[in-house]
Amino acid sequence: MSRKARIPAAMVRLMGGGERHAWTLEELHSGLARQGEATDFSSVFRAAEKLASGGVIRKLLIDDGRARFELAAAHHDHLYCTRCHALVPVPCLIGREDFAALERETGVAVLDHQLILSGVCRACRTAPDQDQRPSEDPA
Repeated sequence: MSRKARIPAAMVRLMGGGERHAWTLEELHSGLARQGEATDFSSVFRAAEKLASGGVIRKLLIDDGRARFELAAAHHDHLYCTRCHALVPVPCLIGREDFAALERETGVAVLDHQLILSGVCRACRTAPDQDQRPSEDPA
C-alpha cells in the first residue's frame, strides 16, 4: 500500500477506535504517531481534507478556530464545551417537518446542516470544582 493511501486508512482506523468523538488535526497527528504511523503534519492535513471532501469524515468548524473531524455517520448535532473544549455529540434538534416548513416558506432546499451549541459538558458540570478541567476529552 502506498504512503498516500496508508495515512488516510490509518486515520479512519484511529478515528473508529472510540478514543474520542471528534479530532483536531493535532490529535490525529499525535494519535497516528502513537500507533506507529509517524508522518508529517502536512500529510495529516491533506489526508483529512481529502477524506472530508470524499464524505468519509465530516469537518466541523468551531469558534475556537480549530477544525474538528469526525467519521461520517448518522446525522447528529454537537455541544462545544467552553471549559474543556470537548465536542460532544447530541441528538439532532431540528426535525424533518421543520426543514419542510422552512423550504415551503422560503423556497430553499436544505441538503444538510451543522448545529453546534455552546455550553458545558456533563463531565465539567459534575466536576467538584467548577474551575477544574477534566484531564481527558470525554467526547
